[in-house]
Amino acid sequence: MKAVILVGGKGTRLRPITYSVPKALMPLQNKPYIGHLVDALRASDLEGAVLSMGYLPDPIQAYFAEWELDGFKLQYAVEDHPLGTAGGIKNAEEHLEDGPFLATNGDVLTNIDFSKVIETHKKSGALATIALTAVENPTAYGLVEIDHLLRVQRFIEKPSPEQITTNLINTGVYVIEREVLEMIPEGREVSIEREIFPDLQAAGELGAYVSRAYWRDIGTPQSYLAASRDALSGAAVRGKEAVECLDLHPSARISGCADLLPPISIAEECEVESGATVGRYAALGKGCYVGEGAVVKESVLFEGVQVEEGAIIHNSIVGPGAVIRKNAVVSDVSVLGADYIVGEEEVVLNQKVRTIAEPLLARS
Repeated sequence: MKAVILVGGKGTRLRPITYSVPKALMPLQNKPYIGHLVDALRASDLEGAVLSMGYLPDPIQAYFAEWELDGFKLQYAVEDHPLGTAGGIKNAEEHLEDGPFLATNGDVLTNIDFSKVIETHKKSGALATIALTAVENPTAYGLVEIDHLLRVQRFIEKPSPEQITTNLINTGVYVIEREVLEMIPEGREVSIEREIFPDLQAAGELGAYVSRAYWRDIGTPQSYLAASRDALSGAAVRGKEAVECLDLHPSARISGCADLLPPISIAEECEVESGATVGRYAALGKGCYVGEGAVVKESVLFEGVQVEEGAIIHNSIVGPGAVIRKNAVVSDVSVLGADYIVGEEEVVLNQKVRTIAEPLLARS
């Protein structure tokens, strides 16, 4: 059985980072998210995966070109215009064999056991099965009602408190029989959640698998930073906190007077000067520099970020090649695009900024 991974979206909620970095390559513990997902699929004894892509496909293919996959086959289906979730699956049809396949959105971090979802689907006899999970605040999501036979009974789109009858939501992980592809129109944008699944539900052909595994959407700055913290702590793998992780590449140069507070991840060729503090929950990409007395905590720094003396970065995302000048502050879920320069002693709070010459794009 193969998987289809939907990575065609533009990642607009994570801009300006995703102007130059596809969402699938957003790092978690200094490894692109899509790498974690492919590893999980390989561990589930699937034979391969089709990456259904649209926006910035070349960097994703280049990333996997360097992988040794031990027989796990990756194929690519690139759309020339947005096709939506169902259309993206349909676009991968030529690479799929007879029988069921797994499909998963490319913007959720989870440790769901894919093999159990597949097993549940095969026993159900349904044409498709949705993996569901419970959430604390159901009003923020579309809900899925099921019966005692694990058949989907109703979809409730972002309910008001008085409409809540369940706390189960769609995880974006599905097992689908090949004949469902015949229900998807070709060449246009189609939503599997809004156009295909309701028809299957009405026909009694939509099953459910209820998971208690870790699950988090990584599509917004806030949720991405939370996913980064969970990846660093081990919560995303084991479902519990394990804050002792000190992921330090051997080539990194760390001053003996620097303060490293795990869990953190520091990639190759990084430099951390005397009196600097890195952590907790900080990830420094390849070739980052943290100057004397600077502080980086609860943040993700992409490759080549320069943090000068006395600067502070807290709870923010800093794009590749950005520079944070002396004594500047970047905080409160700010997102800096590639090569952005924060001036000396400048304060950036809860802002999304793309280049030094452009005004603020939007509030987070």
